[in-house]
Amino acid sequence: MSRLIKIIVLSIVVIMQVNGQDFPDDFYNAEKKILKSEVLNSDRILFIYLPNDYDKDTTKTYPVHYLTDAPTTSNIYFDLLRLHSLNNKVPQSIVVGLSSDNRNYNLFPEKGAKKYLEFINKEVIPFIESNYKTNSFKALSGHSLGGNFVIYSMISRPNLFNAYIAGSPGPIETILELVDNIDSDFNISAYTYLYSSTGSLDDTDTSAFNLFKKKLSSKINDKVDFYCDIHNGENHISNIVINYQTGITKLYQDWAFVLPDKLDKPISEKLRNHYDNLESKFGYRPEISEWEVIFPTMDQLAKRGDFENAINILKYCIKIHPDSDQAYAFLARAYISMGNIDLAKENLNKSIEINPQNQFTLNLKQMLKKD
Repeated sequence: MSRLIKIIVLSIVVIMQVNGQDFPDDFYNAEKKILKSEVLNSDRILFIYLPNDYDKDTTKTYPVHYLTDAPTTSNIYFDLLRLHSLNNKVPQSIVVGLSSDNRNYNLFPEKGAKKYLEFINKEVIPFIESNYKTNSFKALSGHSLGGNFVIYSMISRPNLFNAYIAGSPGPIETILELVDNIDSDFNISAYTYLYSSTGSLDDTDTSAFNLFKKKLSSKINDKVDFYCDIHNGENHISNIVINYQTGITKLYQDWAFVLPDKLDKPISEKLRNHYDNLESKFGYRPEISEWEVIFPTMDQLAKRGDFENAINILKYCIKIHPDSDQAYAFLARAYISMGNIDLAKENLNKSIEINPQNQFTLNLKQMLKKD
């Protein structure tokens, strides 16, 4: 199949153009922003998806995932991040869907990709970082020609994003040419992640995709955390969700804190070391959430009968969340279980001082009065 035919096939497989269409402001629960681009000399629609608790905590910041071909799959991508964040497997994140009036031009490395990447770098990213609560971590994802653009972006501007997820990149000849032209001074200055995949029934020949994997691996060696898969039985469309799902979960495979079967040091030290490693890898300090991390870990320790470490992690919680009325309340409950009523009352009073309406605390106080 000629390169021209492949481009045509890729362009009609999924309808991804949004120019001239009137999307409502709540399309897929996304904020719709019109960005007047001087680089592209035209208006561009951004679809911005915010975490559910975005407005609850004014101090919390979020990583940003930029996604090509919005809004076709941007709602799916955001839902994958949101669902995995419910059990703290991935961080809550902002997703920015990038629209295109002519994806066959804007996303194609030999045509308009250079200018489109300049648009993202000089206009989209500054706009997002100026108007939303972002941290330093940025990812770029795309499928099909969008996958091509993702790989092109990593090769041409290797330090613009921290992570790249490229699904079913094609035409594969273009990618092979990009890889062949990687300079010897290709420089990655911080942690970088790349995940790419295709389906065994995809438009891309699997032998060509394996060649891409082999060539790129030899060029980037230990500079990039690189994963590459062929998903058996999947085609160009079915690989969209599988690629994004796998790309996201592999990126954050060590995100969640897992309580060891046996503790060789205090739990607070284990927890702190885990988040030190995350900060070193991702370039920002993730929040150690009370309800998503600390209290579930405390519950596991209490079920083990390890009250010493349950108390240890609650004290650590109070150290990093000094206004946590619930941490004081749980600490009081632990002291009641150990028979230390004086310390229990002391922590109950601190809990009520912070939040007089904490029903759990009030119930504990009432229980102590009856005793």
